[in-house]
Amino acid sequence: SSGINAEWPLRPGVVLFMAAPPAQPHTLARNMSHLVEEIEEFRKKLVGMPDDFFDVELDINLLVTQTNDTLIHDEATAFRKKIAGMPDELFDLELSINQLIEDSDNDDDTDDTDGDGEDTDDVTSCGVWHLGMNLNPADGHVMGYSTGWADDSSIGSDDKALTMDYLNRFVWTEPADYIAIVRHQHGVVDAVKVFAFKHWGLSLSHRFKDMDPGRMVVSEGGPLQEDVAEDAANLDDDPIFSVGGDLAFNWGYSLNGARVVMTGGHLSESDVNDDNTHGFGNSFACKPLTGDDLDVQWAHEISNIQDCPRVPAPSCTNVQLQGTDHGIGSHLKSGPVYGNYAIFVSQDADRFPGPGSKLDLVMEHCY
Repeated sequence: SSGINAEWPLRPGVVLFMAAPPAQPHTLARNMSHLVEEIEEFRKKLVGMPDDFFDVELDINLLVTQTNDTLIHDEATAFRKKIAGMPDELFDLELSINQLIEDSDNDDDTDDTDGDGEDTDDVTSCGVWHLGMNLNPADGHVMGYSTGWADDSSIGSDDKALTMDYLNRFVWTEPADYIAIVRHQHGVVDAVKVFAFKHWGLSLSHRFKDMDPGRMVVSEGGPLQEDVAEDAANLDDDPIFSVGGDLAFNWGYSLNGARVVMTGGHLSESDVNDDNTHGFGNSFACKPLTGDDLDVQWAHEISNIQDCPRVPAPSCTNVQLQGTDHGIGSHLKSGPVYGNYAIFVSQDADRFPGPGSKLDLVMEHCY
């Protein structure tokens, strides 16, 4: 038998094609989910490339200063910015595919109230934030100057990311153009400040490794957003929300250091050993240019805004801290916890969900 139905006579030279049956919804969803996983693996490989290329860019800059020809450096900078944006663009692609998967399961949810065949919902644009760090100053783990900030190691677990000290090394090594510092109460936003970094395309890991000479003011123009809940308490000496200005990282002075401070607070001169700059990730006995501890008893996680200098005499011996996460140094005094502090980063969002919003590892802000 030829296998050809006699009722369908074929003319010479005519080829019969049979269309493949459409993929079943569950098969299509499974294939798209697999595609998302492949894209995510590729995105992770790209994450560290801008930091690696930045080192090449610095070498190029040294070369062009000898030739007075900046063209090659400008091209290198433009290339770094392109690859810096690729991981976030791939993440947006992942979100789009996931949205297709969700839409395929909710075909009946489209609202066409005007009968023209088009969805009448407003078109919105959304930016994505990723949780890089959470600080709980009373969980028994001390995030001082030398712990976590610059060693690319994860701290804590995702399931306790908003209740304990936490660092996501994947987010920490991704390029970041915007940063949000969020004070929260049990995962609910209490206060938030958003800043734009002066230099785009660099990761938090890169920025916190830049300790020599350090003392870097990393944002400019002050906060792009500052929202505080009407019932928020303890704002008079909060290390982020009681003072203005910009963010500064790796503020080393003599044998002291603070990882995150506001320029509106007191910033000690580089050679003054006054123990009087306060913020996140502090130590009064460290090597701030290398990140090494000299004496862990002076490490402390969160220090409030205050004027309590060790020098000149008479020495202040009552440094007010949040919580109990600090060494046994005699000047360090435990105090109330004002909340947990979460650090989120983004490449495309300059606004963050406001007070009352429930936090998660990934946050969207749509406008």
